[in-house]
Amino acid sequence: MITIHDLDKFYPVGNGQRFQALKGINLQVDQGEFLAICGQSGSGKSTLLNIIGCLDTFQSGEYTFLGQNVGKLNDKQAAAIRNQHIGFVLQDFSLINNKSVLFNVMLPLYFGKTPYKKMKEMALEALKKVELSSQAHKQANQLSGGQRQRVAIARAIVGNPELILADEPTGALDSETSAKIMELLQEMNDRGITIMVVTHDSSVANCCKRIITIKDGAILSDQSNA
Repeated sequence: MITIHDLDKFYPVGNGQRFQALKGINLQVDQGEFLAICGQSGSGKSTLLNIIGCLDTFQSGEYTFLGQNVGKLNDKQAAAIRNQHIGFVLQDFSLINNKSVLFNVMLPLYFGKTPYKKMKEMALEALKKVELSSQAHKQANQLSGGQRQRVAIARAIVGNPELILADEPTGALDSETSAKIMELLQEMNDRGITIMVVTHDSSVANCCKRIITIKDGAILSDQSNA
C-alpha cells in the first residue's frame, strides 16, 4: 500500500538556510495494518503523516501510494487521492461548530459528485458505525469531547477510505474516552481499513500492532507489537 524510500524533507528557515525535518525515511506499510508513529514533539512524526496523506511535499526520495508515485503528482491529482482513498482524524477534531453533526460528516463528500440523498445515506451509515445516529441533527458544539472525536472518525470513514491517518486522536480526551476511541479505531481496522496513528502517548501506541519510533527526523525503531 505504502512504500517510502530514502525520503528527505526540508523547511526553509531564512537566510538561505534549511531545516531537515525528515532524514532518509524508509517505510513499508501493507494493506490492513494498524500502526503507531511515536516520538517527542518536533521529532517529525506529524510531518511524515502529512506527506503520507498527500498534504505536504518532500524534496528527495520516493513515495508510492497504491501504486502511484506521489512525488510526480500535481496538486489536483494529490487532492483526488486524498478525497478518494484517505480519511483524516485530527486532535482538534476540526468540526464546524455551528453546523449539524450530519453536515460535518457529509463534508468530504461535497468535493465529489455524490448526489445529496446518497451523501446523507453514507453519512448516517458512518454515524451508525460510531454509535452516534441519534446525534445527527445536533450542532457539533453541543457534543462532548468524546462524541466530537467520534464525529471526526465518522467523517474520516464516510467515503470508505483504504487508509485512516489519525494525528494525536486522543490528545484532548481523558483516559477512559481515549480507550474507547482506540477501540473504535481497532473496529475500523478489523473491517480492513489501514490505520496509522501519530502519538506521543505510550498507552495509545500499545493499542497498535506495530510501533515506529521517530527521533530527530529519522526512524529509530520499527517493532511489531503483536
